[in-house]
Amino acid sequence: HPPRPPVNPFWKSPLFVPIVVIFILIASLNWMAATYTDWLWFSEQNYQSIWFKQWAIELGAFIVFFLIAAVTFVGNWLFARKRAIAQATPYSLNLLKEVAGLKWVFVLGGLFLSFMFASGGASQWEALLRYVNRVDYGAVDPSFGKEISFYLFELPIYNFLQGWLISLLFMALLGTAVIYSLNYLPDLQQRRWRPQNLPPLRQHVALLGGFVLLLWAAGYWLDVYKLLFSARGVVYGASYTDMHANLLALRVQMVLVILAAFALFYNVIKLDLRPIALLGGLWIAAIFLLGGVWAGVQQRYVVEPNELVKEKPYIQNNIEYTRMAFDLDRIETRPFNNIQPLSQSDLTDNESTMKNIRLWDYRPLRDTYEQLQALRPYYQFGELDIDRYEIDGEERQVMLGTRELDKVNLPADTWINRNLEYTHGYGLVMNPVNRVTKDGRPEFFIKDLPPQSDIELEVTRSEIYYGEMDGSTVFVNSNHKEFDYPTGANNAYSNYAGSGGVLLDSFFKRLIFAFHRADINILLSDDIDSGTRIQYHRQIMERVQKVTPFLTLEDDPYIVVTDDGRLIWMLDAYTKSSYFPYATPADVGRYNYIRNAVKITIDAYNGDVTYYIADDEDPIIQTYAAAFPTLFHPLADMPADLQRHLRYPEGLFLSQMAQYTTYHMTDVRVFYNKEDKWIFPMELFEETEQLMEPYYVTMALPGEEEAEYLLILPFTPAGKQNMISWASVRNSPEHYGEMIVYELPKQELVYGPMQIEGRIDQEPTISQQFSLWNQRGSSIIRGNLLVIPMNNSFLYVEPIYLRADTSGLPELKRVIVASSSEVTMAITLDEAIASLLSGTPIEEVISNANVESGDEGTADSGGSDSDTGAVPLPAADRDALIISANAHLAAAEAAQQAGDWATYGAELDALRADLEQLLTMNNE
Repeated sequence: HPPRPPVNPFWKSPLFVPIVVIFILIASLNWMAATYTDWLWFSEQNYQSIWFKQWAIELGAFIVFFLIAAVTFVGNWLFARKRAIAQATPYSLNLLKEVAGLKWVFVLGGLFLSFMFASGGASQWEALLRYVNRVDYGAVDPSFGKEISFYLFELPIYNFLQGWLISLLFMALLGTAVIYSLNYLPDLQQRRWRPQNLPPLRQHVALLGGFVLLLWAAGYWLDVYKLLFSARGVVYGASYTDMHANLLALRVQMVLVILAAFALFYNVIKLDLRPIALLGGLWIAAIFLLGGVWAGVQQRYVVEPNELVKEKPYIQNNIEYTRMAFDLDRIETRPFNNIQPLSQSDLTDNESTMKNIRLWDYRPLRDTYEQLQALRPYYQFGELDIDRYEIDGEERQVMLGTRELDKVNLPADTWINRNLEYTHGYGLVMNPVNRVTKDGRPEFFIKDLPPQSDIELEVTRSEIYYGEMDGSTVFVNSNHKEFDYPTGANNAYSNYAGSGGVLLDSFFKRLIFAFHRADINILLSDDIDSGTRIQYHRQIMERVQKVTPFLTLEDDPYIVVTDDGRLIWMLDAYTKSSYFPYATPADVGRYNYIRNAVKITIDAYNGDVTYYIADDEDPIIQTYAAAFPTLFHPLADMPADLQRHLRYPEGLFLSQMAQYTTYHMTDVRVFYNKEDKWIFPMELFEETEQLMEPYYVTMALPGEEEAEYLLILPFTPAGKQNMISWASVRNSPEHYGEMIVYELPKQELVYGPMQIEGRIDQEPTISQQFSLWNQRGSSIIRGNLLVIPMNNSFLYVEPIYLRADTSGLPELKRVIVASSSEVTMAITLDEAIASLLSGTPIEEVISNANVESGDEGTADSGGSDSDTGAVPLPAADRDALIISANAHLAAAEAAQQAGDWATYGAELDALRADLEQLLTMNNE
C-alpha cells in the first residue's frame, strides 16, 4: 500500500485564523455591548472625557503589563525550548522536538498567564493615576525625612510593582526549569543529572534567579520605610527596637541578598555554588541573630526597663501624625466649668434650642412614616434625614423622607409595569422635630399625594427617578403613560420631560440594549420609540460610584428641597489612605488618613451628578482634580440654597472622634499611661444598650450669641459613666467644619447618658408606668437620649414611644426630661420642663398626665392629706390671691404656648409668690 499523505494540523488550515477571530468576536460581544452602553451613559452625563480617561488608563496599563509579562514568559520559554533542543543528545527523549504542538502550549500558556498578570496590573490604575499626578503634602516624616507624598503616592505603587515583578520572574523561572528538564526525564528519575551537565539550564536559571533576588532585595528596601507602619511597639509606627535593631537587620539582609544575586549572576559564567551557600547561611543568621535575638535583647533589656524614656520620641511622632492624618490638630478645646443646676434663665437664654429639641427618633419615626404616609404597598421610605430650613422667618429642624417605589409590591408584576409604567417614586414627607399631635403622631409640614405643604416651602418637582433604593432600569417618555400617584378611584399619570437617561433614537441602540440586557421586549415593544429614554444606574450611590470609583462614599445621602421646589440629593465623599506614616489606623476599615474632600449633588429628576471640592488642601483630591480637570468644581460654585444645607458628615465625625478619645492627650506621659482616655457613651434603645450616636441640634455655643446648627456628641471616661466632655462641629456656611471640644471639670460629677438612664429606671413612678404599658399588649420604645448643653448646665431629654403589638405604628406618648437633680415625665416637652423647674412631684405630674391622656390604672400619685387643721383664710384676701394666681397661671400657659420663655418664667415666679402668700396666710 502506498504511504498515506501527511495530515496537516488544524492550526495550519487557512480556516484557522478566521474561526479564531470569529470566536473571539462572539466571546467579546457582551463586553463590547457593555462598553458601548457605558459610553452612552457617560455621554448622557457629559462625562465622556472622564470615562475615556479612566478606560484609557486602565487599558493602557493592561497593555503595558501584558507586553512585559508576555515577553517575559513567552520569550524565556521559547528561548529555553530552543536551547534545550540544541543541547539534546541522541540518548535524550527530545520531547520538546518530537511532541507536536508543545511549542504552542508554551506560547498559549504564557499568553494566558500574561493576561492574568496584566489584569492584576490594570486593577492598579487608580494608584498609577495618583502616582502620575502626585503633589507634595507639605510635611516630612521624622525618621527618614521623606515627604509624606512619598508614602501616600509612591510607596503603594512600588510595593505593587515589586510584588508583581518578583511573582512574574519566579513563574518564568519555574517554567524555564520545567522546559529544560523535559528532555532529561530519565536522568532526573535516576538522579544522574547534574547542573554542570547542562550549561544552558544553569545559565538561564542563574540569570533569572539573580533578577529574582535583586527584586527580593528591593523588597527589603521598601520594608525599611514600612517600619513607619509597624504595630510591634507601644504605639503604631516605628518604635525604638524597630529603629535600633530591625532597621539594621533589614539593611544587612538587603546587602546579603544583593551579594547573593551577583553570586548567581557569576554562575552564568562558571558554576560555583559555594558563595551562594555562604551568603544564604549569613542571611539566615542575620534573620535569626539581628532580626530575632538582637531585637529581642533590645526590647527586653533596653526598652522595657526604660520604656517611657526610650519610646518617648516615637510616641510623640505617633500623636503628632495621627492628629495630622485625621485632621484633629485643628480641633479647638475650651473649658466648660462652673457647672450649675438648670434654671429658668438657662431656658430663656436658649429659646432657639428649646424650639428645636428633637423628640422624634428616626428609627420609630420611619415606621410611623410607613404607616401614615406610604399610602400604597408599592411605596416605601428609606433612611429618614434631619435637616434645617428657614420657616416663618426662623431656622427650624425637620425630619424628612422621600416616597420611593418598591417594585416587589407592584399590583401586577408585568414587564410593562416594571419598565414603562411604574418608573419613579413621588413626593416628600416633612415634619418638625418637636411637634406632636394629641394622639402622639408627627405634625406634618409636607404630606400626602400630591405633596401638600402647610409652610411656604413647596415641592414643585415631586418625581423621584433617581433615589436611594430603586436602581432598576426603566424606559421613560414612551408612548405608555407613567404612573405618578394614586388619586382614589383613578390615578394620575404623566410623561417624563427631563434630560435623564440615554435617548433610544436609533434601532442600533435598541438592539444593543436588548442584547446587553437580554430583553427582546426592548425591540418588540411598540411603546418604545425614538423619543424614549432608557434610565439605568439610577440608585444614587451606584451612580456616583460609577463616575468616581476612587472616592469612598458616606453611607447616608440626604434629600434637600431647593428654593424652587426641586429635590436634590446631597452626598459626602472621602479620600482615604493606609499609608500615612506613624498614624494609628481606624478600628474599622484600617485606613489611617481621611478627608471629607468632596460634596456631591444628584438631581432626583434628571440624575445630574455634580462634584464640589470641599477640602482643596487635601493632596489626594488634588491629584484627581489634576487628572480630571473638568470633573470637580469649587465649593463656592454650589448654589446658595444648597450651601445652606451643607452638614458635616456623621461618618467622618465618628471616625475623628474615635481617634480623639485617645489622641486628645498630647502629653507623652499622660498618653503612655492612658490616664485620660475617653470612650463613646452608651444609651438605651428599645431596652438595649448601644453606642450613642452623634446628633444634630440647633443651639448657641457657650460664649456665642447666635444659635446655629451643630453636630454634637458627649464622652465619658474609660471605665466610668459620668460625662467628661462633649464635642461639637459647626455646620453654618461661615463656620463650616470648625470643631470645638468642651472639657468638663474632672473634680465634679456631671451625669453621663447611662447614669441618666439609670436614674430614669430607678424612679419608681416611671418604672411602674413602663411596666403597666408593657403589660397591656404594647411595648415601650425609648428614643435617643439627647444631652443638650445650656449655658453652664445640661438638659437631658428622652422621648418615649408606645407601639401596640397589633400595630407597627409607634406613637410619642411621653417625654422624659432630667437635670442634674431632677427627673420627670409628662405628655409634652413644655409640661415636662415646667414640672422640672417648678419642682412638682413626679407622682403628681404622671397622675395628671394619665388623667389628661385618658390612661387608667396608673400608679398612685401619692395624694396629700386634706385635713391639715389650718385656720381658714379671710374670704376676700383668699379670693384675691386665688384670682391673681389664676391670672398668672393663664399668662404663663399663654407664654409657654408661644415659646416666650422669658415671660413664662416671670409669670411662674409671680404664681409661686401668690401660692407662698396663700400658704403663709393659711398657716397664720
